[in-house]
Amino acid sequence: MSDAEALLARFTQFYTTLDAARLVDLPDVYHRDIHFIDPVGEHQGLSSLEAYFQRLISKLNTCCFTLTDIQHHDQQVSVCWQMAYAHPRLRRGALLRLEGISLLRFTEQRIIYQRDYYDMGAMLYEHIPLIGGVILQLKKRLQA
Repeated sequence: MSDAEALLARFTQFYTTLDAARLVDLPDVYHRDIHFIDPVGEHQGLSSLEAYFQRLISKLNTCCFTLTDIQHHDQQVSVCWQMAYAHPRLRRGALLRLEGISLLRFTEQRIIYQRDYYDMGAMLYEHIPLIGGVILQLKKRLQA
């Protein structure tokens, strides 16, 4: 198994069931100088990323990822994924799903850069009473 394959195996294992207990594995996956960007914010360094994950995980009933496609070229990887998550204040705690893609760069057998792309409306806004209905109506109008 190559270094890249080993790292991707650790990445997959980490995200398969993302919970507080899994955060001890963060240094096995991410470089100490990780630059992590997603639609919520930007985080520089392992401690910042760990604090961000702790905040997110503490608010969720469950969070797990299914990696649907991985494309690897040199020191870069693109990962298509589906996240299943449940938040007690969204849709009465029902399990929700979100698709996204992560672009990864790695060095020293760790991820040094990750940028996640996903629809923040589909993740959050569409599930908030009143706001969600307005957003869904806007989407329907744009599609017509």
